[in-house]
Amino acid sequence: MKIALRILVAVSLVFFGAGCASSGKAVLLAQKDPIALVSVVSNEDVNWKGEKPTDPNIIGVFTKRKLGQDPDLAVITSSTEIIDKAESMFREAMAASKHINLAEKDTVFRSRSYQDAAERKYPNRDMVKSENYRFVNYRDKNFPAALAAETGIQRTMFVEFNFTKFVYLGASLMGTMKPNVEMIVTIQDARGKTIYRKTVSSASSTAIKVVNEVYSQSELLELFWDALAETNFKFLEPFDK
Repeated sequence: MKIALRILVAVSLVFFGAGCASSGKAVLLAQKDPIALVSVVSNEDVNWKGEKPTDPNIIGVFTKRKLGQDPDLAVITSSTEIIDKAESMFREAMAASKHINLAEKDTVFRSRSYQDAAERKYPNRDMVKSENYRFVNYRDKNFPAALAAETGIQRTMFVEFNFTKFVYLGASLMGTMKPNVEMIVTIQDARGKTIYRKTVSSASSTAIKVVNEVYSQSELLELFWDALAETNFKFLEPFDK
């Protein structure tokens, strides 16, 4: 009896979640008024997916020698090289989709309510943000209402990226690797209630060489643009169905 009840509850939660997502999608498709993109953040270091962060203080002699020979080589890539491009690509994708209308940056950034919004703390992670954005706390229920009252913008959007890399073939000592982009998009109404939340993830379509965890940073960045484009596509795809 208890097992049957648990199964029933689990199934109900699945359908409830699907219903909420479907309802949120319908709201977004029905309303064409601007949405304020208020936060674009990511992890700071691009580490190996599912593994402990690389410690640059304990890398081997061979690796240090390789890094000294070519400034393009890296063992850790910083997301500060990625986050602004990611924000730009996201905005371009939303504009091209005709489904989501993002408000002008200046309208949001110059508002008093945005400047006064509570900031989110990340005690267990080092995070970076796109230029001119703030680490706005999505739990601050006063902010969406204040922004709506000041600017007339009734919805806010939060985008959080998780940039990682993983071995595609072979091993990090001798193989190929790809970057992976996970993107979490949260949209709230003027009351601070979440009306839509979606997580999508994509890897690049091609891979680059990695030897002793050393790789070309410029080549990795190029693959990140590929992964970001696919991630944006996956986020928007349900709206076309």
